[in-house]
Amino acid sequence: MSTMKGRAINGGRVRMDNMDNNVVDPQAEDQNEEVNAAVNEMPAQEEAVCENGGNESASAPVCQESLEAPVEETSSAPVDLEKAREEATNRYAELPEDLQAELDAAMGGADVNALLEAGTVLAADLEVGTKVTGKIIQVGAEEVFVELPGNVQAFIPVKQYGENLPEVGAEVKAKVAKEPNADGLYELTLPGAAQDVADWSQVEKGMIVETTITAFNSGGLECRVNRLRGFIPASQIANYRVENLEELVGQKMECLITEVNPQKRNLVLSRRAILDRQRDAQRDELIQKLAPGQIYDGVVRKIMDFGAFVDIGGIDGLLHISQLSWDRVKHPSDVLTEGQEIRVQVEKIDPRTKKISFAYRDMMENPWTNVAADFQIGQEVEGTVTKITPFGAFIGLKPGVEGLVHISEISHQRIGKVSDVLNIGDKVTAKILNVDPSARRISLSVKAMTEAPPKKEGDAKTEKKVSEEYIPGNRPRAVNAPLRGGVGGDLSGGFFAK
Repeated sequence: MSTMKGRAINGGRVRMDNMDNNVVDPQAEDQNEEVNAAVNEMPAQEEAVCENGGNESASAPVCQESLEAPVEETSSAPVDLEKAREEATNRYAELPEDLQAELDAAMGGADVNALLEAGTVLAADLEVGTKVTGKIIQVGAEEVFVELPGNVQAFIPVKQYGENLPEVGAEVKAKVAKEPNADGLYELTLPGAAQDVADWSQVEKGMIVETTITAFNSGGLECRVNRLRGFIPASQIANYRVENLEELVGQKMECLITEVNPQKRNLVLSRRAILDRQRDAQRDELIQKLAPGQIYDGVVRKIMDFGAFVDIGGIDGLLHISQLSWDRVKHPSDVLTEGQEIRVQVEKIDPRTKKISFAYRDMMENPWTNVAADFQIGQEVEGTVTKITPFGAFIGLKPGVEGLVHISEISHQRIGKVSDVLNIGDKVTAKILNVDPSARRISLSVKAMTEAPPKKEGDAKTEKKVSEEYIPGNRPRAVNAPLRGGVGGDLSGGFFAK
């Protein structure tokens, strides 16, 4: 059994050395450390007593003797290390109820030991413009809080989501818009969302910003982006022609910055670029749902000579002039006006070019449905010439139903041009030669309404009669006719002449 040869008190720590062999026992050293830890946990008043020896007039050696005596006793008796460790641990183990509740709420049920083993993850600095992917942890009244990899906290302004707020736990892809604020939160921006700018140093070409229309002129719209003055050319206001620019004054809209020059204070924006992006996204989504025969409510955006473009909610389609009415239409403006709300039917879709064709007249009653009952062969009808062509004239019989008088059925006499006899607007009477409702065709004859004039002498052509002995491909010849010519004969008649 080892003997204690020396003791020392150094700053409240008891040092015990095994002096038998001048070798430090590891187990004894561990025990010393645990005892020292227990001694360090002594109350402040006990330390004061130790320093003064329990008496203000006492000297320092008295204190050392008072400490050495208990240590002398403990050196001969085993130390209860488990008890000392438990007392030192439990002294600060219990917290007040309010502090304990706050700690539990902050930990969120996480294991302290697991957090300590995992270590502290330091958030890396993210540069403005970096694309990140995070998880939504909370949706507030003004911000949507996002957790990024590495315990980096960030937020997205709620206004960027509009009415479609995200769900907690959903993944979000965004871009760093600003450096961390006073709370250490990065501000993120969604792809295609408007960004806040305070001065010219934050403005970049290609940014999407929110602008307020302040005035208008013949060239476009004057606007402000925060405190910066900008301009939207008339051609970049919308993807269709805007007639009254004054109606847009005071409105807020998102625009794309197309040109920026801080030195000249020149800021040019485009609203049309945003609308085109939205239209393309909506087109791709809507075109997957479209099918021929579907009916949509739309707005006439632009009228051309060949038809009109109709918007059915972010996607445009062509309404050809031939589909405007069952009647013949000279120009689309005779039927439609820009801005007019109409109901159209999807006629055809081209998945490759993503072009859509609409029909308008199919929404009306087809006048050809009862044509077979209204018009029969041999019936005499009256109509108006609606169109003249090189091969004939079209006669309007009733709204949406026309018949064709071929040039050969206009007169008993041969004519060079249809316009020599008929003109648009003329009233004519004709006889029905044929009716085909499926092909929407009615053949008419004007000359059938009059008798053919008698033929004059010499008008009839005589037919050539051909000998019965004639064989196609062979030349007919007379029988038993002597041949002329030959050796020594008269050559004046030519060889083989009759």
